Amino acid sequence: MLLLSITPAFAHAQLTWHPSEKHNSGLPPSIRVYETTDSLDGKPFRAFYLEADLQDPQLTFEMHIGNGKRYTAAQYDSMIGPSVLSVINTTFFSFKDNSNLNIVMHNGKVLAVNPPSHNVRNKTIYTTRGAFGIDKKGRPDIAWVYNVGRKKKAYAYDAPATPDIQGTDTTYRQPNKRYPRGAHRWKMKEAAGGGPVLVQDGKPFVTVKEERMNGVAASHPRSAVGYTADGKLILLAIEGRNKGVAEGVTLEQMAKIFTDLHCEEALNLDGGGSSALYVNHMNTIKPSDANGQRAVPAVLVIRRK
Repeated sequence: MLLLSITPAFAHAQLTWHPSEKHNSGLPPSIRVYETTDSLDGKPFRAFYLEADLQDPQLTFEMHIGNGKRYTAAQYDSMIGPSVLSVINTTFFSFKDNSNLNIVMHNGKVLAVNPPSHNVRNKTIYTTRGAFGIDKKGRPDIAWVYNVGRKKKAYAYDAPATPDIQGTDTTYRQPNKRYPRGAHRWKMKEAAGGGPVLVQDGKPFVTVKEERMNGVAASHPRSAVGYTADGKLILLAIEGRNKGVAEGVTLEQMAKIFTDLHCEEALNLDGGGSSALYVNHMNTIKPSDANGQRAVPAVLVIRRK
């Protein structure tokens, strides 16, 4: 039996969102930006989300990487050109060499992979990490993903990998073409990883333990992605570390925000100082780093074709 970390019931009321006039000015009708300054569980709160129609033939959704370098959202916007409508940060990364620590796919090609394994007390531990993707028909998906074999082909699973426990013996199996449950080739055109998964089947479902992620329980600035049953992409950015104005959220609170927005699935992305949703050539949230937007190695870009 798989023991998954199902998020408990939530107490906070639904937030009230309002269109952001300055961000919406000049955007195509298939993209709208909303903001809120409602308090959340009695604490100061500020957030923005962008809703975009994944089936709009005039839009393209694509991943961009820094090719060994890191750039801010504003720099990606400038480098890609005037067709850019929005930029949001995606993967976790290494400050040492600027490498992405999660899967990135562009035009169906794997540019970076999810962590293959790590060692804890001389034991090799395999994990599946959450990832968001869009296939060539514009259909979104969020799944637990592992890169299989020498060619690092992306496979997705209906449930995260969990250890086999028999008495005092714990065994970690390497994910493959048949394991864990629901294994199948993840044929995405564009994709980026993060973690943990926040929402599955329209319900909060936060798999921190299964994805073996640490330091994500407190309130922080956050970025995340989700989608609705009718094909709307939701990009969420939550301001934090701004005392008296915006104190951030926990993962459980963010999962509830996504279900209130009627998302079928949602995924946490890199947060903290990396969080940035840049729309219409403007910031939405105030970056938490003192120097402004943090440079990152991978972003999701929406632009006009």
